[in-house]
Formats: sequence, C-alpha cells, structure tokens
Amino acid sequence: MNNPDIARHLLDYAHFLEDRRENIFRVRAYRKAAETMLGLSKDIVELYREEGTEGIRKLPGIGSHLSYTIEGLICSGKFQTRDGHEDAFGMNQCLGCG
Repeated sequence: MNNPDIARHLLDYAHFLEDRRENIFRVRAYRKAAETMLGLSKDIVELYREEGTEGIRKLPGIGSHLSYTIEGLICSGKFQTRDGHEDAFGMNQCLGCG
C-alpha cells in the first residue's frame, strides 16, 4: 500500500460520504487527507514504521479518526473507520497491503 493507493481509498470514501449527504466537514477532511498523502515526500508506510501512529497524526489535516483509518490500511490492508461505515461502503475486504 503506497501513498497514492491510500489517497485513492480516502477520496473514494469522501465521495461515498458526499453521496450520503454526510457532514461536509467530514467529506473535506477525507479529501484533505488524500491531498496530504499525495503531497508527502516520504512513503507513509516508512513514516509509520519510524514514528508509529503519532507520525501519522502529525501530518497536516490528520487527526485521530483519520490516523485510525490510515493505520488500518497500512497494517491490515483493510479500510476501517471509527463510525463503522466501511461495511456499507463495501470496503471491509482486504485491499492487498503486505
């Protein structure tokens, strides 16, 4: 799982939230997180290995909820959120992260 892969999943989820007419600030947060992933000069997996969850949370626009989702993608290849929408989103399968 690399930065563009994670960004794609975050953007897809932002579209899902937007289609469900969820809070626009949540939609923007997922889009901002995707932009952050694409703008990183370092691979997110490498950052996570070096600094753990705190390293992810230090990134612009990434809080505890988004770091949870990103960490799940890195560690298990599964898209998971703290609000449990991933089942409705169809993202509960492994995405091929090693």
